[in-house]
Amino acid sequence: MSTTCPGGAAAGSHAVADDEREYFDPVNETLEPEDLQELQLERLQTVVAHSYANSDAYRALCDGAGVAPADIKSLDDLRRLPFVDKVTLRDYYPDKLRTCGLDNIIEVHSTSGTTGKPTPIWVSRKDMDLWLERNARTMWMIGLRPGDLLQNMFGYGLPTSIGLQYGAQHAGIGVVPAGIGRQELLIDLMVDLGVTAICTTPSYGLYLAEKALERGIDLSRDTRLRIGLFGAEPWPETGRERLAAAMGVDVFNEYGMGEFLGPGMAAECPVKQGMHVWSDHIYVECIDPVTLEPVADGAPGELVWTSLTSDSTAMIRYRSHDISSLTYEPCACGRSHPRIGRITGRSDDAVSVGGLVVFPSQIEEVLLKYDEFGSNFCMVIDNVNNLDRLTLQVEVRGLDEMSDDAQARLSKGIVTGVKTSVGVTPKIELHAPYALPRDTSGQGKTACHRVDDRRSC
Repeated sequence: MSTTCPGGAAAGSHAVADDEREYFDPVNETLEPEDLQELQLERLQTVVAHSYANSDAYRALCDGAGVAPADIKSLDDLRRLPFVDKVTLRDYYPDKLRTCGLDNIIEVHSTSGTTGKPTPIWVSRKDMDLWLERNARTMWMIGLRPGDLLQNMFGYGLPTSIGLQYGAQHAGIGVVPAGIGRQELLIDLMVDLGVTAICTTPSYGLYLAEKALERGIDLSRDTRLRIGLFGAEPWPETGRERLAAAMGVDVFNEYGMGEFLGPGMAAECPVKQGMHVWSDHIYVECIDPVTLEPVADGAPGELVWTSLTSDSTAMIRYRSHDISSLTYEPCACGRSHPRIGRITGRSDDAVSVGGLVVFPSQIEEVLLKYDEFGSNFCMVIDNVNNLDRLTLQVEVRGLDEMSDDAQARLSKGIVTGVKTSVGVTPKIELHAPYALPRDTSGQGKTACHRVDDRRSC
């Protein structure tokens, strides 16, 4: 097998002057399946051996599972390795899974800590080189080229969303590192600088479009925007048309986790039938979250991730709790990497209401059918007389101008839609736009506060 080694000299070999080429990295994006699997196995064996040798904590996990690096003889043997999850990271905080010395670390980021203490994310020189390479592939794949100007509106600082900037710059694309907040300035930058692409959360994009309209600015008409990359929160397919109309962009979905340096894990190609995983760097499994066994190709399950190329942290078989699907079916774009489906929920944030499992994404799917729906909602679950009760707090555009009858009709429609979709009859509370809490760091799994379970209070 012959393949270009990613990162280092190979990363610098991509001549960005050839702006018309279809792939940023033609060799590694279109590897034959057998060559890709051979490369994955070689890198899996290397990273397991490196982690076992350089992290006492990871070696103890493997010893407890009765597996050693020499036992990894095929990709199927990956299933013999122990799982890692957020509990593991908390138990081994802050650096027991680090697999290199501080003399090899050039940057440190952190997860959001929304489900516990923030987890440090160690970045070596090699990690950095490969991170920007993966993100450059993504930028090229969604249609950005030198001459475009990308406005990054994820959080800066400890969050890992700066990887989008690194990748864009590696591909020769200019970046406006805008961050979040100061929405008036963000709108002005898009209009005045001739920004052609944005990356942010879907809900924050809609929020900015609404704030711009309040100033008489239509982002779909009054800017040069043409491409939008959206991630960091689950969003239904019906949200694509709404984002496209509000911002005038071709909408692409992106997936990343802070534990794996965030962006640069998976993204949509122009075919938009799933997100390609850069699986020469990051291996993905899709398992039944109960039995922990693999599910069939294309079937729903929980995504489990393994870094094949990091030399800084033992991130092997990390349970994301994100519910999606995985397919190895060929894609019309020509890329040979597998695709994950849209994130439909999380195995650890599904809410049981009266014995029925409800995902926030299912509620959002119903709400997006109504033009009056703003950009946020919250599921409040409490217990009244020993019975679970679901209250939906919903932001509504133009609420102050709506008559009581119109509000009643809207509430009734939402009740019917939710009942049909998930089997639960909710109580509805309508709120003015921006009245509900938001978390727009771009680092959590959702940019809005979507679940408030009060039953344990």
